[in-house]
This record gives sequence, C-alpha cells and structure tokens, in this order.
Amino acid sequence: MEISFDDILPYLASAYRRGALAPFIGSGMSRPACTSWLDLLRGLADAAGVDVPAHLREAAAEARLDTSELYRLADKAVLGLAALDAEERADAYRKALSQGGKPAGACDVTAQTAALARCYWPLVLTTNYDDLYVVSRMRQSRAGEMAGVSRTGTPSREARRDETDVPEVLGRSVEDCHKVLRSLESPTRPILWALQGFLGGQAARLDALEEELVLDARRRSELASQVVAGYQQYQHAVNAQPHFRRAFAEVLSRRSLLFLGSGILEDYLINLFGEIAHHYGPGPHPHFALFSADRRETLDVRFLQTRLGIAPVFYKDYSELPELIGRLTDAVWERRAPATSGTAEAPSGAVKKALGSAVKAPVAWMPDELGFSLSDGATCLPAGGARRLRLRYAPLSVPAAGDGRACVVVSVGRAPADNRPLLGSQAKDFLDMARQAGLVADTAPGGWRPLDGAPSYAFRFGDAPIFGVAARDRRAEPPRAAGDDGPEDSRDLGVIAEAICATLRAVDAAGFRRVHIGPVASGKHRLWHPLHPFVQTLAGFREFFRENPDAGIEHLEHHVFSPAIWFPVVAGKVPVAEMLSSGMMKIWVDIRDAGGISEIFAVTACGPTRVGEIKALCGLAPARWSTEILPRPSKVEPSSADDLLVTPTSIVVFSPRR
Repeated sequence: MEISFDDILPYLASAYRRGALAPFIGSGMSRPACTSWLDLLRGLADAAGVDVPAHLREAAAEARLDTSELYRLADKAVLGLAALDAEERADAYRKALSQGGKPAGACDVTAQTAALARCYWPLVLTTNYDDLYVVSRMRQSRAGEMAGVSRTGTPSREARRDETDVPEVLGRSVEDCHKVLRSLESPTRPILWALQGFLGGQAARLDALEEELVLDARRRSELASQVVAGYQQYQHAVNAQPHFRRAFAEVLSRRSLLFLGSGILEDYLINLFGEIAHHYGPGPHPHFALFSADRRETLDVRFLQTRLGIAPVFYKDYSELPELIGRLTDAVWERRAPATSGTAEAPSGAVKKALGSAVKAPVAWMPDELGFSLSDGATCLPAGGARRLRLRYAPLSVPAAGDGRACVVVSVGRAPADNRPLLGSQAKDFLDMARQAGLVADTAPGGWRPLDGAPSYAFRFGDAPIFGVAARDRRAEPPRAAGDDGPEDSRDLGVIAEAICATLRAVDAAGFRRVHIGPVASGKHRLWHPLHPFVQTLAGFREFFRENPDAGIEHLEHHVFSPAIWFPVVAGKVPVAEMLSSGMMKIWVDIRDAGGISEIFAVTACGPTRVGEIKALCGLAPARWSTEILPRPSKVEPSSADDLLVTPTSIVVFSPRR
C-alpha cells in the first residue's frame, strides 16, 4: 500500500508537537544553490590536479552513474587535496560546492530550505556541508521567538549563545555527540548535526556566522576537517568513531526522522542503519522519506520498509517539495511572510507559494494540559481530596462572579521607592478582562495593596480574587547597569520560589481553594529564557506545600503561554513530577580550558546550591577559576562569584582567570 503525503501529514504534525520529529536533510535541499555530488567531485578533482575520465567530465549533473566509479574519483581527489594545508583544503571544498563559483555569501537559500527553516526545530540532521539552513534560520528568526514575546533585557554574549533559536552546528566529535544526546532529554539550543562535516560560507560570509554565534574559527576548522567525500573518509566516519555510531543509534531510536532531499541514499548511511537495526532491533518510531515520482522505479520499497524502517512517500515532481514542506510548517507553526534581511534577496515565487499558500492545517492532537495528584504510594489511587496541580497550555480566564473558592495570580513588578506593584502586559490584560466581565469596577493602579512585609512579594487588587506576585530583588535600590533601559525593579531567579510561597500563603489565608497562576518573571525585560522561571515556580509550589502541610489550597493550575516551555514539557525534557516532589537536581558544569575547549559534567545536588560548592565538588581551586552562570540569575552582581545560587536549569561555566 502506497503512502501519500496527505496520509503522513497529521502524524508529522502530532510528532512535532511532542518533540519527536527531526528532519534529515540531504543534497536535494540545497540544489540548485550548491552543486551536485558529481559537480562537487569534478571541482575537487580539478583543485587536486586529478584527471577526470571524459565520460564523467561530460556527464550531466543529474545523470545516473555507477556509484562505485564516483567513489573512486572521490578517493583520488581527496588524496590529492592532502597536499594542501587545512585552510586551503577547506577553501577548495567551498569553491567546488558553490554552484557557478559564486563568492562567499552570494548563494541564494533554496525555496525548500526556506520553507523548512520557517519554524523552530530542536534537532536537524544533515549530510550537507553548506550553511543554507542555518542562514535561513538567521534571516527568519525573531528575537525571543520561542519565548513567545520579544525580550528587551540584555543577557551576556554567553547567555545569548546558549539561548538563541539559531542552530549551533555540531559534528562527530565526542563533545558534539554528547551535546546531541543531551538535547534529546534536556532543553538546549537548537542543533544542526552535520554528519559529514560543515564548511559554511555559501549563503553568508564566515564572519557573519561567527557574529551570529553559529560557530567560531576553532569550531569552523574542526568541522571542516570532518568533511566526508572519499572512501577512506567514509570508512573512518562509520568504523573508527564508535561514539558517533552509538549517538546516531540513540537519535534513531528516540526520534521519528523525516528524510528530505534523499539524504538516506548515502551508501554508508544505509550500512549504518542496517547495523543499528541488527544490534538494536526495529525502533519504536516510524521514519519517512520524501521522493519525487521518478525515483519510484529505482528504489526498493520493501527493503526501505522492512530493513531500515523507512516508509517512502512519493510526490509528483521535485518542484513540489517546497510546497509540501510549507504545508508541514503551516501545520505546526504560525504563518508569516519570509523575512529578508541584510543581503538576502527577495523571495522567489516558489518560496512565496510554499510559505504563504492557504492550505488547511491537518487535524492533529496535542496535549494541552498535564495533571498531577499528590499520592503516598504507587499501588493506590490518590484520595478524592488529594491536592492536584494542573499545567495548562492556555491563557488565564476570569473566575466566575460569586465563586468564592477560585482566584487568579498574575505576575507583577515592584517599585522599590514606594512598594507599589508595576503592571506588565499580563496583569494589565487580565485586569481589562476582569473589568469587562464585571468582576472589578475599575482597573486603577491604586487598587493594589501589599499582603506581606515591605518590600512585598504578594499583592491583592482590592477585595477581588486577583493577586499579584512580585519576584523581584528586595533591596530598596538595586544597582542598575550603565545604559539599562529596563524597569526600575530588578528580576531575580533566586527569589521566585520564595515569592511564590509568600503569595500562596496570602491566597490560603484569604480562604481560596482553587488557584490559577500565570507565568512569573517572564516578561519582555527578563534576562533569561522563560523555562528558567517556570522551573523556579515549580520549586515554589513544592516548598509551599512542604512548609504548609495543612494549607487549604486544593487545586493549583499553572497556565503556560509559551511554546518554549510547553514543547519541552510535553517532550519529557522537563521532569515536572520529580521537580514537584524533590529538591534533587542535575546541574550541568562546563569547564573550559585556556584554549576554549569544553568538557561538560553532570553533577547532582539537593536543595539550594551555590557556585562555591560546585567548585569544591569538581576539585577546582577557587582562586584560579572564574564563573559564569547561564542564565545569569539577575542584573545585580553578588558579593563574590562563589555566592551565586545555582538553579535546576542552570549551566555553570568555569574558565581560567585572566
């Protein structure tokens, strides 16, 4: 039975929404901006001074040729290039890869790549060497895209590097394979996993890639050295790097791959798939590969399905590929016109059609709430009166008038001078809805009153069932950085749990039993990705019920607004139940030597943990190592770097003192 794109589209959309779908892109995604394999080999052979047989020199780029003959030509060309130094060799590859010999940064992003890059992908695998996908993400990305709103805070360069939605390019090294594996179970920066090396310099100049924090000169040189073209390189990539094979097997077993541009047809990848299937058995997720109809007669559908677990999906003509990918991104992401910035050319008609055509999105289910009940054992159901927490991917709603059991908590700021709440968009919008619903008569700022000691964490709007939580630094006049254009108060990750506890105590004292709470400290002036305050909010829930076991609150609903939080939660990358139950946490420690090379450790701690304790655990002499916490907990510098509080989602970076 033949499977069509319409058949798989609802599955792809559902898999994407739970974080289980990963595109695997091949050379067809970069044509015609980049050369075919045959043209690439002819260019490499010329650079190496190797003769190309006449029939290969004259063959059309699309000609079906003997693969073994092309491998032999590749092997000779790669061997000839060994006479060049590393940078000259990388330049020869770049020149051979650019269609028409265009200079660096002059290649157009193809329509199919622009369509794929229109939405956020946590992991993309590729056999290509080019930068088309990365550059398209650079051009189409928006500030704070996965955070739901633009951010005007000023995080450090290191924090921006780890939180940007432009992918980091990784290769086959042990360090890079570890990062890929970590991304499968933890929220990380998006990744382009370049399985055959990476060159860059096609759609953007190399200095532009460095400026956008995609890769630096050292990483660029390392990835260029991993380029695979000749027979010996293929053998080394597969057989001499067991860590790479194991990492690839893990991705294959935990993600559903969508092959675009025929990346699966590489011989060594077919062998790698076969080896994994032999050792691990069939994987739990189906994989799909899109092929144009002219490949139907040359592909062994039975072999792909039964031996590799890949279902081929045929479409009429290769020119349809951008439109099909556009339909997928329409189904999982918001519509928007393709962005053009810098030297980017205006989008072609094909791109406009792929990104803007009015195609009805498929029906696909996605979890929009997760429920948790307090239980004292696995063998019995929670009692009917057990406390419950529900996470909802939904906006806050106004409680019904006269419902004396339900209330809403919104996030607010706090003016240090007079201890009054500062209202952001969340609080203003909710008060407007409450006024329209008749719950409050007006929304005058003077209606707020503090509920705990000044400077206050908890506020209430008159006698209405509306509370505010101010997770702000409690210093009367927190220091401000030069040029700081943010509000006068200062956010602090380290006080979120304490502020949540104080607010829930006030809510409980007022007799409310059902509490709806929005995102805390996640507005546009935040210094961090919204996942960090979300985790601290969960810690606040845990601490409140631990410290107040007799509290009357029965039901908490935490409303999540951002896909940057919800998608990792649904994908299982945020262990919500464990965070609600225990103060145990895994902390990632990145130790960088004087040359900038990193070694990443995972250490386990319990309860509030500070940098000095992490240094001692890792055996680092305090005076020799400087520290950066990603994300930085607040704008306020601590008295000593070792005083910094480490949160469950922190990355602790140690580097030699200069």
